[in-house]
Amino acid sequence: MTYPGEQLPFERSDNLAAPIMIVAMQVAYWYRLRCVPLPPQRSNPILSHLFLFLGRLAFIFGGSLFGVVFFRHLPEIHQGADLWLMFRRGLQLVASLFALFCVTLELERLGRTLGGSQ
Repeated sequence: MTYPGEQLPFERSDNLAAPIMIVAMQVAYWYRLRCVPLPPQRSNPILSHLFLFLGRLAFIFGGSLFGVVFFRHLPEIHQGADLWLMFRRGLQLVASLFALFCVTLELERLGRTLGGSQ
């Protein structure tokens, strides 16, 4: 935070957890979507609103995350910048946002299922 716009150095321990979490989120989402149908539920408006709220909140969080990364931490492109590292980190950000989008869809789908005919 002291030097905005400067590229952070690469360390092997930096990016071990994030790709594993992204893959786990995607595997769980696509497995549920293909193999586990949501059974019809009795209408529960409170839980329905709670899940719909959490879905919207996750969407807002994703937009904020992108804004912070893009406007605050995007390194200046100069001769010393590692473009391959920037590309990998950008790809990881896009994958994270897509995983968050899938979670948002699932929360909204669950909220609509619990909402019944509302």
